Order: sequence, then C-alpha cells, then structure tokens
Amino acid sequence: MNAKLICYDLSKLSQVNKVEIKRALFGYVEYSNNAAYTYKRKGILDNMPSIKPIKAVIIVRNEDEKAIIKILRKYRAKYYTYSVEIPQWKFIKK
Repeated sequence: MNAKLICYDLSKLSQVNKVEIKRALFGYVEYSNNAAYTYKRKGILDNMPSIKPIKAVIIVRNEDEKAIIKILRKYRAKYYTYSVEIPQWKFIKK
C-alpha cells in the first residue's frame, strides 16, 4: 500500500507556533474549573489513520497528505515528504 512519510522541523519557529501546530495535528486536553472538567479537543490526525513512528515524523495515506501539508504551511514549518510502500496496511485508528 502506498503512503506518504512526512518529516517536519519546528526548530526555527517560536514556541507559540510550535504548540499551535502540535495542537492542530494531535489535539490536546483542555481543563476547566480547576480540572473538575476535562475536554478532549481533537486534532486532524484523530480523524484519519496514521502512524507516528518517531518524533517529527508522520505516515499517512496519500489522500490525507494535503491536509497535513496545509497546516504545516500555515505556520511556515519546514517539511519534507516521501513516498513509501507499506507491505501490510497497519495504520492506527485513534
């Protein structure tokens, strides 16, 4: 199965932009009223099958690549994409 491997670099960005990118991609937990209530805010990767093998690397289906690239471009993050072949489709659905 063909997929896209996306490597991104956030080292040149401000801390605020780094947090915004990670929240947009992976989601976050919001706490309210001294942590009495918690809310799970979903990221874009919660809605699509993906693999995160190591830090700053994501593997997604070919058709999901554009959504990830759009977020990285919005915050001017440096990224590289590669086509990869996955022998067995083992994407993790969160």
